[in-house]
Amino acid sequence: MKWPIIDCVVNTHVHVNQQSLVNFTSNDYLGMAIHPELKQYVANCVMEYGVGSTGSRRLSGNHQLFLNTESYIADWIGKEAAVLFNSGYQMNSSLFSLLADENTLIVADKLSHASLIDGIMQSNARFIRFRHNDSHHLRIILDRYASQYDRVIIVCESVYSMDGDEAPLQEIIAIKQLFHAQLIVDEAHSIGIFGSNGNGWCNSNNLLDDVDILLVPFGKAFGLSGAMAVGTRALIDLIRSRCRGYIYSTALPLPIVAGIQKSCELIQKASHQRAHLMCLVRLFKTLLPTRSESAIQPIIIGDMACARAYESRLIDGGFFVRSVHHPTVPRGQSRLRLTFNANLSDVHIRQLATAISQLEIEFDQDRSI
Repeated sequence: MKWPIIDCVVNTHVHVNQQSLVNFTSNDYLGMAIHPELKQYVANCVMEYGVGSTGSRRLSGNHQLFLNTESYIADWIGKEAAVLFNSGYQMNSSLFSLLADENTLIVADKLSHASLIDGIMQSNARFIRFRHNDSHHLRIILDRYASQYDRVIIVCESVYSMDGDEAPLQEIIAIKQLFHAQLIVDEAHSIGIFGSNGNGWCNSNNLLDDVDILLVPFGKAFGLSGAMAVGTRALIDLIRSRCRGYIYSTALPLPIVAGIQKSCELIQKASHQRAHLMCLVRLFKTLLPTRSESAIQPIIIGDMACARAYESRLIDGGFFVRSVHHPTVPRGQSRLRLTFNANLSDVHIRQLATAISQLEIEFDQDRSI
């Protein structure tokens, strides 16, 4: 099953190719995509505003709803302003051409998302990657090259999408300050989940003031689509006036824009869901120890064919689990990428862990023959 076709989603289950499976693949960490109140609200907005924005933000698409939602998210996070893009990929792939030129050095974590890498490579900046979560290597690179450039930008994620691990942001910030660099942090897999009201990993660790640009996609814990760049008012004004990915694209449908603010309101009330989600993570780690403390739990298999066999067997057993391979992850590190959401129960977690453990025993026995 390389390309599953999902017929419908029913709470914790997805119907894939006429089979009902417990969903361990969705990034909808808090269950917002199927939240009854959010669904009804967006449906009401469809009837009020229609299904399309009818133009780009610079032409006919700049409804007051956009401005309200951008202001609301910026205040919630704790920055001056925000600007909405149609997707995280669109945002990440278009920002760096605006922010960087040939006199800029961009140093990004080796495992930064493909959209960030694509965006950086489209700019005229010098681009160097530092080893994943290795702040010492970052320091070595900047010691050697930073003085040759007018501007230095450091790029990382708060929680990484394939490993589920967290960036050593305090160390990175100390290096940023030493070299007078800018810091861009992508909170795709932490916004909504961390922080007392869900406003992200940087906020939960009191590091937001040292982050120059926060990237906030809405396709994960928000259960919707779109993404915002959040920062100073001067930065946001620059993006609005010059960023091609923002200017030359039809704006998001108004019900989605309104839904982002509504989802944010629900997220702020979702302390029970956040706590339950973390309980599920801790339970799983007692059954199958992993290095991740987030809702992303990778099970490293190594061999691609073996990882695909695990996937197939787990799907046959009633679990919607996908394997991930090179180039998404390094060669020889094929894995099961498990994602948990707050609608799952302890029983679901125990059943999955048991199934994986049984497969590990079975495959180990096969290799020993």
